[in-house]
Amino acid sequence: MLQKDPCLDDILENSEKLENTPENKKNIKDIDTIKLSDIIEKMIEINSIVRIEKIFEEKIVSNNPVVNVVVNDGFARGLLSLWSEQIDLLNGLNEGDAILIENAHAPKKYKDRIHLALSKSGKISKIESDLPAIGELLKKSNAQRNDFSRKSISELKEGMGAELRGLIVAIHSKEPYFPVCDKCNKKMTLKKDYAVCKCGNKVDEEDKNLKWLFLCTCTLDDGFGTIRVTLNNNTNYLDFEELKKIIIDDEEILDVLNNKLLGLDILTSGFTIYDEYLKDTAFRCNNWNKIDIMEEFNKNLKG
Repeated sequence: MLQKDPCLDDILENSEKLENTPENKKNIKDIDTIKLSDIIEKMIEINSIVRIEKIFEEKIVSNNPVVNVVVNDGFARGLLSLWSEQIDLLNGLNEGDAILIENAHAPKKYKDRIHLALSKSGKISKIESDLPAIGELLKKSNAQRNDFSRKSISELKEGMGAELRGLIVAIHSKEPYFPVCDKCNKKMTLKKDYAVCKCGNKVDEEDKNLKWLFLCTCTLDDGFGTIRVTLNNNTNYLDFEELKKIIIDDEEILDVLNNKLLGLDILTSGFTIYDEYLKDTAFRCNNWNKIDIMEEFNKNLKG
């Protein structure tokens, strides 16, 4: 029969007492923390209390493993990157948990989303917090997303809904109007009188049942800022049958769009997203049209 070791019991008991003494127990109130919205680019020695919104799959970047974590404190969202051994700090943590980020720095800020990285002595730990549950934080984000009141570009934050008025000052899409496969919903290529898809689907380019999609990325300027905007089919301004004919006749559609869109004063409703490619916020339209000057004038009269 195994015998208890009194010396070992004493060691364990004293160790437990030592861990729970006030000197060794972490008191979060004694740590200076900052809201995500108050963090500026290049800031160091950052401590912040947040909730984990999303943990992405591990990726390999420059031969090193990295896991990106979206964090949210109700004031802003951040992207925390954990590299190599730091990934182990996520053990036991789940989406929705409140964590304390200690000794981080902010390499970059993309408008409203701050990018965070841990210093060599940095760490994250699960804590009890009075932050609203992640569901409440996301509800707040969704409420902002569904608010389509008029805003200036400088006010926009990721996930925010808005109505914008501005001038189109640049067009970035090379093929803004194209046929879409009814089998796999992917972009088709026009080849010798047919629209061809990689899935093997082949349709006559003039087939009335062939679906066409307009996705034109532009830069919108409202005098307070600029933002990339993706225009879609939901407009009365463009004649899409005319555009389709131009493409089928192998004419240059960008010349037509430059004449029609550059300098155009538009009103668009939609929501702000974070574009991973641009590393910046962008605006996705629900609908858009040329501004109705008289309607705007009457709105301003009514206040």
